[in-house]
Amino acid sequence: DFLVLGATGYFGSHFTKWLTHGNKNFRSSSVRIDDKAALSSELDRLKPKFVICAAGIAGKPNIDWCESHKQETIQINVVGALNVFDACFSRGINCTYLGSGIIYQYDSSHPLGSGIGFKEEDTPNFDINFYVKMRIALEQYLPYYSNVLYCRVMYPISDDLFPTSIPGRLINYKKIIDTPLSYTVIDDIWPIIIDMTEKRLTGTFNTVNPGVATNNDVLNHYKKYIKPDHEWILLTEEEKKEYFKFPRQACELDVTKLLSHYPNLDHISVSLEKVFQRAKERLVSS
Repeated sequence: DFLVLGATGYFGSHFTKWLTHGNKNFRSSSVRIDDKAALSSELDRLKPKFVICAAGIAGKPNIDWCESHKQETIQINVVGALNVFDACFSRGINCTYLGSGIIYQYDSSHPLGSGIGFKEEDTPNFDINFYVKMRIALEQYLPYYSNVLYCRVMYPISDDLFPTSIPGRLINYKKIIDTPLSYTVIDDIWPIIIDMTEKRLTGTFNTVNPGVATNNDVLNHYKKYIKPDHEWILLTEEEKKEYFKFPRQACELDVTKLLSHYPNLDHISVSLEKVFQRAKERLVSS
């Protein structure tokens, strides 16, 4: 029933995990999404009902990489994504795509600490780096593909503390940024996305947990449950300018639309506690 593209990455491997947990019939494919002929052949061969595309480029070690690899970023994050949308559309296949919510920044209409989040239809106001510019560019085509469920993910967290998850990254830094923002707890959101896909929901959804937290909150939970002697300090405003090529994004996404379908989704503060409790249980049982 399901075909997962980009199944070996962080997002894709967690989809295969949750599809397995849900006893769903699925296949994984390593086909390159920037090769439309190969992609089309794969769709014709496997004939899925649903495609989940978790393939994309976020750069190594971070999105600053995209500044010096613009063509590769365009090929995968724009051309490749459109290949998937289009190949699925022409075959009547519903397509779920993992996009990004880091296209907004706190502003006068959505002030920090106000609890006013950016809605799905709000115009992006943060295009300071190339990665985000291409995410915004891709969204311009969404109205023309009625078969696409576009999920905006922000700062992913999972209870396996995967190396490219937010906790997996933060524990390697001695200094961190500490601004309240939205997070996507994969253990909460991926099962919901699978259900949305099966229900053939389409359009754009902010797929984050309700509320905001900070990187400091994440590390405090890590310290509480995993490593009591873990230490870190917060970056000053001056240090942020030295550390990063571009200012880092922060915002709250509005999840009214998502909660209208899934009202029991945990607030981020509740979910963080559960994530690290499960992470501790994993360590104890391993």
